[in-house]
Amino acid sequence: MISMQTVYRMPNALRAQLSRPYEYNKSILFIEGPREYVAFTLRSYLYTHLHEVYVVGDYTCETFLNYIGMPRLCVIDNNVMRYHYNAMHNNINKFMHIFRCSNPQGSISFDCLEKLKEACKAPRSLVIVDGEEDLLALALALIVPSGFIVFGIPRKGVALINSRESKVDAVNKFSQFVEERI
Repeated sequence: MISMQTVYRMPNALRAQLSRPYEYNKSILFIEGPREYVAFTLRSYLYTHLHEVYVVGDYTCETFLNYIGMPRLCVIDNNVMRYHYNAMHNNINKFMHIFRCSNPQGSISFDCLEKLKEACKAPRSLVIVDGEEDLLALALALIVPSGFIVFGIPRKGVALINSRESKVDAVNKFSQFVEERI
């Protein structure tokens, strides 16, 4: 039996905006520099709000766990810039809830949207994505009513968004995605 999956595919017109969101959305705090500097800066902003921090990306999650503390949610795909990276191997026992979903490159799957909704309700959650987690920061911006979303921007730095302030921007971007059955 072949199962069909619903995905929301990112249009090419959004690729530049989503790869450099700090240039298009002024409510995003962009932090660049050495790992320790980025971690110290994030810690100064978020340390008292860890229960409402959602982190996307293997390297960013590892940085968060090693330098800042335990966020409410981490989303990983065991890859950094398309290379295998098993950052959570030593950290998996820190999580109380582990979820798995499948997400093709350049899209947001319905499966991951549902798993993220479920994971956001439980503290100390880890979502392991089979596929690519890059666009799931946008999915979290749609789902999370309030809190902070942290995600890495390859070879650039880390972005920090307040989900409440970025909700309209997230909805506007997601409304341009195209629904497909694969």
